[in-house]
Amino acid sequence: MFCHKFSHRDISVPVLAARLPGGRFSIFLICLLIVCSIFAAGCSSGSSAGSTKAADDTAVLTPAVRIPTADGTETIGNETVTVDISNTSNGYIMASYHGTAAQVNIQLTGPDGVTYLYFISEKDTYTAMPLSSGDGSYIIDIYEQMDGDMYSNIMSDVIEVTLQNEFLPFLYSNQFVYFTAETRAVEKGNELAQGCDTDLDVTAAVYNYVVDNTEYDYEKAASITSPYYPDVDETLDTRKGICFDYSALMCTMLRTQGIPCKLNIGYAGDIYHAWISVYLKSVGWVDNLIQFDGKNWSMMDPTMASTGGDSYDPSQEQYTVMFQR
Repeated sequence: MFCHKFSHRDISVPVLAARLPGGRFSIFLICLLIVCSIFAAGCSSGSSAGSTKAADDTAVLTPAVRIPTADGTETIGNETVTVDISNTSNGYIMASYHGTAAQVNIQLTGPDGVTYLYFISEKDTYTAMPLSSGDGSYIIDIYEQMDGDMYSNIMSDVIEVTLQNEFLPFLYSNQFVYFTAETRAVEKGNELAQGCDTDLDVTAAVYNYVVDNTEYDYEKAASITSPYYPDVDETLDTRKGICFDYSALMCTMLRTQGIPCKLNIGYAGDIYHAWISVYLKSVGWVDNLIQFDGKNWSMMDPTMASTGGDSYDPSQEQYTVMFQR
C-alpha cells in the first residue's frame, strides 16, 4: 500500500471563459457531406480510439436507453472495493467501495496511455466507467482518501478488453453522461426525434433545441467545484448550464436515439472546455461537428453556438481533446 497526493485540478471542470461563435445547424447539414468528401481523412478518421473494428458495423445504432449493470459474473478486487468486469465487451466497468473513507479515486488507464479519473463518494453503490480507449489492456488503480488530498492505494490490476462494437462506450449511460429510463431529457429526445428520417435529422433537431433553449450560466461557471457531474434534467428544467451541461444534455438525447456521441474534454484554444463529437451513418465520426455559416468554417459546439461571438476557425487547430467520456 502506498500514498498518493491528488489535486482536483487534475479533473477541473471545463468552463467557458470567453464569448465565442455559433451558428445554427441548417447550413452545416447541407455542407457536411460536401466537406467530408473533400476532406475525407479529417471527417472519417476519428473512429473510436484503440478500436480496430469496422466502422460500418452499425446494427447496434438503434434507439435504446442503455443502462450499465453490475452482473457479478466476473469481478476483481478485495474486501474494500469490488470492480465488476462482467460487461467489458459492452464498453464499461463498474466499481463499488465498501470501506469508510469519505471519497475514493479510480484511475483507469487505457491502451492509448490516457488516464481517466473517477470519484466514488457513496458506499456500496456501483459507479459506471466507460472504456473509452477501445480494445486493449486497461490498468485499474484505486485509492481511498486518507486526509485532504492524500490518498492510499487499495487496489491495482490489469484487464484485457475486446469490445463487441466500437460504438458501445459512447451509447451507454456513465458518471458524466448519466441517464436512466426515467430521465426527462430522454423523453425530450424522443419527442425531438419524432418525424426525423435520419440520424442527421435527429442530430439537427437536438442541436437546435439545446442551443435555442439553453443559456450559458456565467454565475455557475464562476463558482463550480470539482469533481462536477452534470445533471441533464436540471439543465433541461432551468435552461441554464456550463459547457459541460450542454454537452452532457446533447449526448444523453443522442445516445438514447442510437447515435454514438462522445463527450470531449480538453481545450478550445487555451480555454478548458467540453464539447461533442457524433457518429453519423452517412459520414462516420464527425469530430467537433464542423459547421459552415455561409462565410467561415467553425466548430459546431453547442455552448459556443449559443453564446455568440466571432467565428471559431478549425483550421487553426484550436480544439485539443484530452478525454472522451
